[in-house]
Amino acid sequence: MRLSKTFLPAVQSHRISLFYNILNNIAEGVFIVNDEGVIEMINPLGVTFFGAPAESLLGQKWFYFLTSQYYEQYQDIFANWKNNQNQPLSHGPKEVVINRIDGTLVEADLSLSFLPTSMTGITPLFIGVLHNLSQHKAQYRELRKQAYTDQLTGLPNRYDLEQKLGECWNQCINNHQPLSLILIDVDYFKTFNDQYGHLNGDKCLQKIARVLQDCLPSNDSLAARYGGEEFVLILPHCPVQGAELVARHIQKAICALKFTDMQLDAHLSISVSQGIACNQGGQYRTPEALIFAADTALYRAKADGRNRINLGL
Repeated sequence: MRLSKTFLPAVQSHRISLFYNILNNIAEGVFIVNDEGVIEMINPLGVTFFGAPAESLLGQKWFYFLTSQYYEQYQDIFANWKNNQNQPLSHGPKEVVINRIDGTLVEADLSLSFLPTSMTGITPLFIGVLHNLSQHKAQYRELRKQAYTDQLTGLPNRYDLEQKLGECWNQCINNHQPLSLILIDVDYFKTFNDQYGHLNGDKCLQKIARVLQDCLPSNDSLAARYGGEEFVLILPHCPVQGAELVARHIQKAICALKFTDMQLDAHLSISVSQGIACNQGGQYRTPEALIFAADTALYRAKADGRNRINLGL
């Protein structure tokens, strides 16, 4: 446990020494600051949150290490307390992001409390307790990614598609903007699988997924795997003419795909059938109706000979 010189007079009793020995061994980052936010004490685990030796931290204002969105908030908390000292300060736990000396970021839970004057004397002191959330956050983000991502193609899965479609639908309806949807089916994919094997079939779908990503017209567009060999493109703010142009780019790019890297014939090619539906002016009442219209258009494209683009009514 490291103490600044200004803090030493407040820790003379055996009880206080015992208290700080406990803090020194507790499995949380702990620091103590004065009413200016200046660090008076920090335990070894607390030092790891800031990424600097304890000696260089003592005397510095702790909230200088917070990222900007939290820095001003905690600066205001201390300023407000100084103007109203009869109210004991107790804040948190709250998630914060600490900008360490080396520039790396640490996500943490922070609780901040006023220490009783029976322990500190007349000097106002506050104790901060930090719990590292970085590993938990990383695990959560990875689990979330897995829940929303198709593992084969890396595209958003059907669950994520439905969430994004609902969001885009509401946004476009509220802003009176068109919303187009393209439903895509790989032609004769079962034959491809049967002839070249499921492993090559998977690689084929991965190639198609990359084409769809490359053909997206804007950052707010989305390509997702709908299921099996079917894919969906969501095109917010895109009229039917723009959606048709995107579909033609897709058709051309997929027909040009080569499979020699999979040791298949250089002349081998595949194609896709596409159905387009666009909600512009409120002709569809729900996102599900928009999908149904695109699916109907896709069915007609396949019935008309495949490798075609059909516009929904």
